[in-house]
Amino acid sequence: MNIIFKLVEKFICRMYKIDFDSLDEWIKEKSIKRVLIQVPLGLRPQIPLIAKYLKDRNVEAIISTGKCWGACDIAYWEAEAIGADGIIHMGHARFVDYDEMPVFYIECRLADPNPLLEMVDKVSEVIGEGKVVGIGVTIQWVEFLDLFAEKLRERGIRILAGKRGFKTPYRGQVVGCDYTCIWSVKDKIDCSLIIGSRFHGIGASLTTSKPVYVIDPELKKIREVSSEVKELLKCRYAWIEVFRNSRRIGVLIGVKPGQRKIHTAYRMKKILEESGKEVDLLTVDELNADQLDNLPYEGYVNTACPRLSIEDQMKFRTPLLLPSEALIACGKFKWENTIYSSRYLIS
Repeated sequence: MNIIFKLVEKFICRMYKIDFDSLDEWIKEKSIKRVLIQVPLGLRPQIPLIAKYLKDRNVEAIISTGKCWGACDIAYWEAEAIGADGIIHMGHARFVDYDEMPVFYIECRLADPNPLLEMVDKVSEVIGEGKVVGIGVTIQWVEFLDLFAEKLRERGIRILAGKRGFKTPYRGQVVGCDYTCIWSVKDKIDCSLIIGSRFHGIGASLTTSKPVYVIDPELKKIREVSSEVKELLKCRYAWIEVFRNSRRIGVLIGVKPGQRKIHTAYRMKKILEESGKEVDLLTVDELNADQLDNLPYEGYVNTACPRLSIEDQMKFRTPLLLPSEALIACGKFKWENTIYSSRYLIS
């Protein structure tokens, strides 16, 4: 068993950069005796390594089995319920403005740049020499942003990594709801390049009219997603029209730490009521069809995670609009001025 663990430990340490020195300092500084470990599904093979590391330092590790959608979803209440002194959150960078208890973020940046560097020739071929490209990377690849950009510059492609956003602590970083690094350079670029997944590429393409390419270094694929987004936006407009004719509306308030936009919810309630609709405020944690389909509302405004409206709409019988879309339905925003802009996903 020890041999197997050693092999797993070597593999994980070779795959991800984990700053154990900073973790030790955090444990001492915060006097951590019991900790909740929160890990997204794809990184859960790392749990035994972290748990053993903590055990060797006389720290009791308790593993959260709950869903972990991002750093907007820190499990404070779980940690409090078990009497933990803090949380170790893996796979994401800090998102919330402040933590309700001590949280140590293990970002799990990848240690090997080669899967990304092996994409340089393919990217150069698809995008073409002489182009100016805005770049966005997920936290796992942010370590290699400058190295990758330099390799592309050697092939005649100019790379611009925009500024950090409200929810992204690093230059060039993207998360599902924040593409500031793309928005901030949109007038200077010919197209955008997202290193991560289709999910992040779709999000970027919703907020810029210029072509968006997505690189998945693990699958060694590059794809352009703008045509997908055009079809998606047609569907979104259809749902806006349904909402426009709806009378009784529920405004959803997310209770996850990074999704609590109470002021936005109240503002939307006021605007909708001024537009002649009957409105109630509703709380939501994990959103699913059973919750909404059993409520007496003809449409919803989602002030929680904006990607729920984009990815999950087809699961629901009624419109699940973003605040920007609801404002279009009420005549406060114009469709053509909202899509392909930074305001589309912002709530």
